[in-house]
Amino acid sequence: MYPQQPPGRPTAVPRALVVLALLLAVLGYGLAVFASRNIWQTRDATRLTFAAHTTDGAPPPPDALAAAVNVVQRRLDGLKVPGAAVTVDGTNVVATVPAGGPDVVADLTRMGQLAIRPVIHAIPAQSGGAPATPTSPPKPADPARSADEKQLRQSTNPSIQILALQFQATRCGDDDSLAGHDDPKLPLVTCSTDGKTVYLLDKSILTGSNVRRATSHWDDHNGQHVVDLEFDDSGARTWADFTAANIGTQTAFTLDTRVVSAPEIREAIPGGRTQISGGFTADTARELAGTLQAGMLPVVLTLDSSEPATLSATRFSALMRVPIIVAGVDLLAVIVVTTVWLIRRRPTPQL
Repeated sequence: MYPQQPPGRPTAVPRALVVLALLLAVLGYGLAVFASRNIWQTRDATRLTFAAHTTDGAPPPPDALAAAVNVVQRRLDGLKVPGAAVTVDGTNVVATVPAGGPDVVADLTRMGQLAIRPVIHAIPAQSGGAPATPTSPPKPADPARSADEKQLRQSTNPSIQILALQFQATRCGDDDSLAGHDDPKLPLVTCSTDGKTVYLLDKSILTGSNVRRATSHWDDHNGQHVVDLEFDDSGARTWADFTAANIGTQTAFTLDTRVVSAPEIREAIPGGRTQISGGFTADTARELAGTLQAGMLPVVLTLDSSEPATLSATRFSALMRVPIIVAGVDLLAVIVVTTVWLIRRRPTPQL
């Protein structure tokens, strides 16, 4: 006869395996919580407060402020700033962005006014090139000075246009108080973004409101970064008709009054698509596409203050908390149930 095994022997191995599985589950959960520890923490941030006003210096209406918040949020999304929050505080627009990220002030305060204008005349600039990149936040525009600039540089009088063209050629290196405030329905005298050329432009045929989609990419054919535009139905028809009727002429793409690109029309362009090229880097092309995609600011924004702040977890982090909490509750329930089961299954000592 075979020797009999002790009564408690058959349950010893399963009990050990159950305890080991529980220990591994607890260890795995602990590692998961440790690896995701950042989702429970607030983040250092910067609170940017922008004073908002209309082009004539008046306080903006509530609907314009709400629209400005949407534009700023879309620009931050386009710049891939994670978890940024944009709100209205009185007549101010407040953007809270993660600390240590890129400087977004210039991108957020840019008006983003796109216009496509036929080129009437162009001459070389006499000044020292494009204005220097600002090292401090832009100052609020002077409505009176903007009005004076508009009267000179958007005149319909040919004699004044020639005078403005010659005068503007001497100051392409200066800041432009008309930037982003020109009237698309009037002619315009302005400089190129590189400050090398001065243009007399006709009234716009299309504006940023006609842009349905804007993206950037590297163009292998031309060997440069470009911005692709897709027009809405009305813009597509206008662009197709205009290019078909104006082959051989120049057309300028202006952003906030300055000429970004002024290509020659070589053929009719149907289909509602076109391309902007202008010596872009990958970053500047992406920023321009993001600005055009987000739309034009309905108000003027100027930086009023910048101060340290904190940001709560991102939306993704908040969502990640749910399965971790649920898994923790489930694991605790399994531990309790298993412990009760092991106690009840404990072998009875043999007498």
